[in-house]
Amino acid sequence: MARVRPFGLLAVGVLFAAGCGSSSSSSNKTKTSAEVLLNERMAAVLLREGNYRDAETAYREVLKSDPKNAELHDSLGVSLLMQGKVRESLDAFDRAIKIAPDNGRYRVHRGTARTQLGRYGEAEEDFKVADSSPSAEDRFDAQVHRGHLRQRQGDFAGAEYEFTSALGKDSKSFEALIGRGACREAQKNYSGAAEDYLEAVKLQPKSPEANLRLGLVFVTMKKNPLGRRYLERTLELDPSGDAGAKARVLLETTPATR
Repeated sequence: MARVRPFGLLAVGVLFAAGCGSSSSSSNKTKTSAEVLLNERMAAVLLREGNYRDAETAYREVLKSDPKNAELHDSLGVSLLMQGKVRESLDAFDRAIKIAPDNGRYRVHRGTARTQLGRYGEAEEDFKVADSSPSAEDRFDAQVHRGHLRQRQGDFAGAEYEFTSALGKDSKSFEALIGRGACREAQKNYSGAAEDYLEAVKLQPKSPEANLRLGLVFVTMKKNPLGRRYLERTLELDPSGDAGAKARVLLETTPATR
C-alpha cells in the first residue's frame, strides 16, 4: 500500500490536558489545539505500527475536533482499508478528496479501494489524477496500483508492463517485484517470475510471502531442492500463519529430489 502520513490518540491528549489546567479562555484554546495535535500524532504512530483497529478509533475521535482535515479522513480510510473494511474506507477517502480533490496520495488510496470493490473505471480515473501529481512518489504509487488493477482485470501482460515501468523508476520496489513476478507466473514465464521473487527475497529476506512464492515457482520448474529450501524458510518465518500452512502442505507433497 502507498505510504501514509496520518496522526493522534485521545487518551494521551487527556493526560496532556490534565497537566495543563488553566481557567483563561486563551489558555483553554491553546490547550485544545495542543491536545488535538498530540492526538493526531499518536494516531499516526498507531497506524504506522499496524495497530489499525486502535488507529481507526483514534482518527474517529480526533475528527470530531477537526472534521475538515483531509489528511485525517484519508488516514482513517487507510486504517479501515487495512482491516478489510473497504466500503467504509471508500467513504473516508471520498471525504478527503472532497476537501482536496487534486491530492495524488488520496487518489491512489481511493483508487486502491475502488479496485478492491471491482469499480475499475473509477479506479482508473483516480490513478489518472495521481499521474499528474507534482510528487514523484504519488506518480510511482499510481503506476504500481494500476498494475494491481490490471491483475484484477486478468490483463497480466498489461499489469506486467505497469510493474516493469515502475521498476524502471525504482528497481528495489518490493511490491512491484512481487506484482511482476505474479504476472509472469500467470503467463507461465516461470524463470522470469523466479528472478523477480529472488530479488524480492534479497530485499526482504524475512518476508514469508516472497519466500513462499519463490519456493513454489522453483517446485513448478521441477527444481525441488531449491524449492524446498525456500518453503522450509517460509515455515520458519511463519510457523502458525497462512504462508506457513501453505508451505507445510507443499513440503509434505514435494519430494526432496526428482
